[in-house]
Amino acid sequence: MTTRPARLALALSALLLPLVAQAADKPEYAVAYRQGIMNGLAWNIGPLGKMVKGDVALDAKRFAFLAERAAVLAPMALEAFTADTTAVKSHAKPEIYKNLDDFKKRMQDLEAGTAELAKVAKSGDEAKMRVTFGDTVKICKGCHDEYQEKH
Repeated sequence: MTTRPARLALALSALLLPLVAQAADKPEYAVAYRQGIMNGLAWNIGPLGKMVKGDVALDAKRFAFLAERAAVLAPMALEAFTADTTAVKSHAKPEIYKNLDDFKKRMQDLEAGTAELAKVAKSGDEAKMRVTFGDTVKICKGCHDEYQEKH
């Protein structure tokens, strides 16, 4: 049986495959791809933050669904951070490519953090969900502070 996040990943892959295939020729496509992934992450992380802050009721089932989608998306972004994209207008600082090992580690931390968040969310333990969400957001913020232009 295929899970919803797996179907989402498959659908995203099918939709984005032509862009990825062309990315080698057009850095703009790589930037559009990674921005799409980052927007997808924000689309899913944002409502989690509202639940954690108490702005909306914490719905454990929805929390788990959104956390799983973030875990599916997180590993997809790194491949589109290529040196040939530095001339393309984006929020990515050029320091990414000067400190590529650090950036890659931060992206791996994001993958691990979102995977842990999805795992904890499945448990339904609201206290752990809140703590793990906070840990995950710290990973995001740390990378944004270092490698994203303010906008």
